[in-house]
Amino acid sequence: LKQRLPEYMIPSGFVVLPQLPLTPNGKLDRKALPAADLVSSVSTEYVAPQTETQKVLAEIWKEVLGIEQVGMHDNFFDLGGHSLLAVRLMAEIEKQFGKNLSLAALFQGPTLEQLAILLRQSRDAQTRGRGDAGTPRIEIPPKISLTQKADTDSWSPLVAIQPQGNHPPFFCMPGSGGNVVYFHQLARHLGNEQPFYALQPPSLDGVSEPFSSLEEVAAYYLQAIQTLQPSGPYFLGGHSFGGLVTFEMAQQLQQKGETVALLALFDFPAPLQGSTPKQLDWDDTRWFSNIAHMLEILSGKNFDISYETLKPLTPEAQLNYLKQHMETVNLLPPNSGIERVRGIVQTIKAEELAFMSYLPQGGYQGQITLFRTSEVYQDELGMLGEIPTDPTWGWNKFSSQTVEVHVVPGNHTTMLSKPHVMVLAEKLKFCLARVC
Repeated sequence: LKQRLPEYMIPSGFVVLPQLPLTPNGKLDRKALPAADLVSSVSTEYVAPQTETQKVLAEIWKEVLGIEQVGMHDNFFDLGGHSLLAVRLMAEIEKQFGKNLSLAALFQGPTLEQLAILLRQSRDAQTRGRGDAGTPRIEIPPKISLTQKADTDSWSPLVAIQPQGNHPPFFCMPGSGGNVVYFHQLARHLGNEQPFYALQPPSLDGVSEPFSSLEEVAAYYLQAIQTLQPSGPYFLGGHSFGGLVTFEMAQQLQQKGETVALLALFDFPAPLQGSTPKQLDWDDTRWFSNIAHMLEILSGKNFDISYETLKPLTPEAQLNYLKQHMETVNLLPPNSGIERVRGIVQTIKAEELAFMSYLPQGGYQGQITLFRTSEVYQDELGMLGEIPTDPTWGWNKFSSQTVEVHVVPGNHTTMLSKPHVMVLAEKLKFCLARVC
């Protein structure tokens, strides 16, 4: 099958039956088909965890993924892992091992055995006095808070989601919050020949200071990209807030005389040209309550957090209050560390402020490729202001060339999940092949 079908069409498992169940009319009785055993179907050969670290990790995986058995060679994503479960998984690991690993470590160690090795390497590196968060270290100094702990791991901005393949690498910027794990399915459906890298902000560690402008974010990401690919042509993409960062990166590259072969924007309208920076009359508590609401939307959970409840609390008490509610709805394990929640909150706030103060410049000399979802874009918090209504969502005002528009199924969130991501991947694959 792997020789005849694309990767995304390969079944994750097989169930052998002596015969197919039929209805009285002789048709296939789908309701009578047995449910697939996820554990036995994903792993062809079960190998029990050997070391103490592997055994502890296996217990964590079983609890987070809701399964009964995990072997050394089982893959987190093949077992049903996704971006929200990754947050809980890493919080559990921090609780058990005292290591604040980046979510990106799951791409370096997607199997139980590999993740155990990363944990050991992280401990060894800390012993030698050089933190290692499980991703290749790139020496680009983030903005570090004076309160940073000496033993906090340093997170690499460049995340190799799928580093294999002979095609030029595709670099993708995440939406607000910087969780790159949700690009996993897109990278997988692009195929094994397409290298796929994502970028993550250092402030997610909960101790590094976030960037104050979108231009700073773009410059930081470009530094990281150019450690891997010093010169163009570059293939760039970005989802939501990451689309705006990607546009600024392309502008900065062109100013340096570099070539951008593909600028792909995933479901984000352009700011209205000539508009002034949007101002929101929000105090810190209003920001916090709205960020909590954003997390509710992303997770599909109800935190039951209101502005009125948060207002009397100190900033640290607000963080703990949010953490407790995330634990209550099972997004985090009980008694989690506060740094991970602080990292998420401070990153979202900084990125939203950077977005509102950013005024993109027109005159981009390359083509913009916009992937719009078929469902209407929803700006529930009113942060975008007026959304352009033309088919290019206003991006035609910023490029000297015609904007290419692709309509893909799903909404702003589901476009990157099955089954919709398969269509997005095929269209993106076509665009990549055309300009390679």
